[in-house]
Amino acid sequence: MKKKILSSFLWLIGLFALASSVAFAATTIKVSADTALGEDEPGWLFNRDLNTSTEFEFNTDSASIGSGSLYVLPISDNPADKFVGENFINTKIANVNSINYDFKVGSGGTNDDKQHFYMNVYANFGVSADNKFYDCRYNVVPSMGSTTDFTTVTFDPNAVYPVTQSISSPFTCPASPADMDSLSANSTIRMFALNVGDTSANDQGLDGYLDKVVVNTDTDVTTYDFEPTVTPSPSPTPSVSPSPSPSTMPESKDDCKKGGWLSLFFGFRNQGLCVSSTVKNSHSNK
Repeated sequence: MKKKILSSFLWLIGLFALASSVAFAATTIKVSADTALGEDEPGWLFNRDLNTSTEFEFNTDSASIGSGSLYVLPISDNPADKFVGENFINTKIANVNSINYDFKVGSGGTNDDKQHFYMNVYANFGVSADNKFYDCRYNVVPSMGSTTDFTTVTFDPNAVYPVTQSISSPFTCPASPADMDSLSANSTIRMFALNVGDTSANDQGLDGYLDKVVVNTDTDVTTYDFEPTVTPSPSPTPSVSPSPSPSTMPESKDDCKKGGWLSLFFGFRNQGLCVSSTVKNSHSNK
């Protein structure tokens, strides 16, 4: 009897594992430009506020995954300028396991500029509208950085972060995002934003790279690979040797001998074709 119970238990575990593997998916998406149709639509938007944006590009100067990354060019002397890349995921906090991103400080900064490459997570309580700007904004600031290697930063909903509370928030924002769900069921993460620059004078000249953003949920692990746009090379036009015109046709077989088929009558692949053309030409002139 015990063996039957154990066997049934193991069978159920196997069935559960199979069902989990079917439901779970891993996806890698290459991103080279905006992918969202607009605010609160799924996907990425880069530097929506053009009044405070700094220049950026997708290039192959450095990479954490693939062959390229998103490069933020040196920030100007305008303290308001910065880079912001938003990803609108609109997912329940309870279903989010982690959000990771990689960054590397550019030549215009030092390892100590790590705090300028931070992430904001915008979350709403369950009783608030999903598209509300935010109730609680969590600030994920790197504890280390490098100008030579990429550093991975991880957002864990169960960890504790500095938080900014909206004046219209229906509850006091907890230090741990996961605790929002205990105050209001079905709390969500509306979107997260990757930032370069903190809108201070210290940003001037700062540049750097972002790559390999991974959103890990209960049903999917999506990796965003920042890459430059690949323009396919045009297909080469096949070259066709022109047929010799009547005015350049050989008049006799002797004209085709001693390399004459090659030097005098362009278009013949060999001496035999040249000789054949003289035969055809003599018949057509009769």
